[in-house]
Parts: sequence; structure tokens; C-alpha cells
Amino acid sequence: MRVFEWNGTMLHAKTAVADGKWARVGSTNLNLASWVGNCELDAILEDEPFARQMEEMYLRDLTNATEIVLDARQKPRAQAAPRRSRPVFGSGGGSGGRAAAGAGRIGNAVGAAVTDRRTLQPVEARLTATAAVLLVGLAVLFALFPRVLA
Repeated sequence: MRVFEWNGTMLHAKTAVADGKWARVGSTNLNLASWVGNCELDAILEDEPFARQMEEMYLRDLTNATEIVLDARQKPRAQAAPRRSRPVFGSGGGSGGRAAAGAGRIGNAVGAAVTDRRTLQPVEARLTATAAVLLVGLAVLFALFPRVLA
């Protein structure tokens, strides 16, 4: 299995294509909250032309994505690796969009460090170390002064 991280702005929809015939577009996450508690909606179609369009769109999107690998030695071999290009879309516009993108990058870096799914860049490593020191400090504070937590 190969995993890619999208580099541009996005619509938070989930898509899937299977066997060039079956396609799904929707908002449902693969977790219990989405299945039971949230109001989610998905459209599932068995239509070859639509599934083909979805697959072509996905392959185009790979040109604006970065493959996530554990390290260079364990990188999967592919017959045709996707090209890496500059982002197709803008940065999301406005300081709110930049802040949200930054928060997403921080979450991705911390998640990558915790799950050991890829080698961190130097900036990400410093960010993760800072987050670790902050969390250890909070743990010590709450252990010594549990009323602060309450």
C-alpha cells in the first residue's frame, strides 16, 4: 500500500473507486462517530464512465501530493512514480486559511512522529520535540498539582 499526502487546499470529501465501475463520494469518516452519531452523507454509484472520471481525477491529483514513506530504504517500488509539482491551488487565502493549514501541518508532523510512519524534516523534528517537552511539562504539573487539572 502506498500513502500520499495532498499538498494543496481541499474539499473535505472522501472518495473511492473500485474495479473501474464502483465509485463513492461523501463525508463519512472510517470511525464509529461517523457511522453512528454524525449526520454524514455518501453517494455510491455503479457507473463505469463516472468511475473512470473519478480515477483520472485521482491520478491527476497525485501530481500535487507527497508520498509518505518510513525512510528511503523502505520506499515501495513503483513502475511509474507520480511527478511532484508545485501546488495547483492557492494557499487557502487569508490568515485564517494559513493558520488552519499550519495547524494541519503541525498535526501531521506530530502524528508522523507518534506513529513512526515517515522520516521527519528538521523543522518538523524541532516542532515535535517542542510539543513533547510541553506535554511532559504539563504531565509533571498535573501530577504535582492535580487540582490545576480539575
